[in-house]
Amino acid sequence: MIRKAFTLVELLIVIALIAILSVAVLATINPIEQANKAKDSTVQNDAAEVMNAYERYYANSQSYPWMVYGTSKPTVETAMLLRSDALGFGICDAGSTGSDADEVSAGCTTNSVDPGLLISKDELKLAFVGKDEFRTVGTQEANGLWLYKAAGSGGSVYVCYVPKAKSNRDPLTNQLWCLDDTGLTRTANGETGCASPVTTGSTEWGSPATAIGGGLAIFKCVP
Repeated sequence: MIRKAFTLVELLIVIALIAILSVAVLATINPIEQANKAKDSTVQNDAAEVMNAYERYYANSQSYPWMVYGTSKPTVETAMLLRSDALGFGICDAGSTGSDADEVSAGCTTNSVDPGLLISKDELKLAFVGKDEFRTVGTQEANGLWLYKAAGSGGSVYVCYVPKAKSNRDPLTNQLWCLDDTGLTRTANGETGCASPVTTGSTEWGSPATAIGGGLAIFKCVP
């Protein structure tokens, strides 16, 4: 009897073809990019949740969480720019910081056990303090949320974040924004004084505090 089988060369050719196809599929799917897109979607939903919480809080009390801090307390006219671990952001409370509770921008420790006004007033769930946007922002700024309030009683409130997916960092297909802590102005990408980082992989994406006031459009904002 003559047994028919693949030769070693044929097996090697098949293996090589499978490897090439696998690489092509992975390159097309790009699992890291897909994971970053999923993360961006989650953070955007969290930003929208915080945004809605501010609106409900203001509707109920005619004030914002940051207006309770400071020896000369901010008013509804005051422009504001706060990171998600700041007292005035509304996730954590002054009792857990050990820093100057009179400062609206004083940072909370990540082991905070005292909920901020958005949580204590039931506008956000307590579980929100366990999210990366609060827990890791002290060591990884790019994980944080950023509250922006324009000056004036009618000044809009925005909640911004730094996208991680390269497709969400492309200024040609996304509306990216600069945040300026000097004049506290919000400038659209492409306008004077607001530029994109050199590449979507630039290290500037990981340093949003450096980008603030530096004219770099690395933020996506809601609404």
